[in-house]
Amino acid sequence: MIEILSKFVQALEHQAHVLPLIRQTDLQLHLEVNDQTAVLVFHNGEIFIKPDAVNQLTRFKISGTKDSFKLLLEGKEKLRKLERTGRLEVIAPLRTTLLLESIFYLTRPDDYLEKII
Repeated sequence: MIEILSKFVQALEHQAHVLPLIRQTDLQLHLEVNDQTAVLVFHNGEIFIKPDAVNQLTRFKISGTKDSFKLLLEGKEKLRKLERTGRLEVIAPLRTTLLLESIFYLTRPDDYLEKII
């Protein structure tokens, strides 16, 4: 899971059209894949991973299978669709869920999206 998250963070740092979404975002997202956990932190335009932050209190959580997370982080599937189909469980308000969905979806490597934005 950490490998997938690391690739996502690296891709996000190169997506200039997505960076304004996280510029003033301050949230910690607890990710749980099978038996692995990590915290994805968005803070003042930066994003980083805390891999061993198991006991850290976070308000927002996404849990599911490795395959579902891979689809999400690669931008191949939208967060709310994965949630509706039961492949991911999301514990966050709708506004936060939509922000995360935008970040995950727009980070996918698609030159066409970058030209539109």
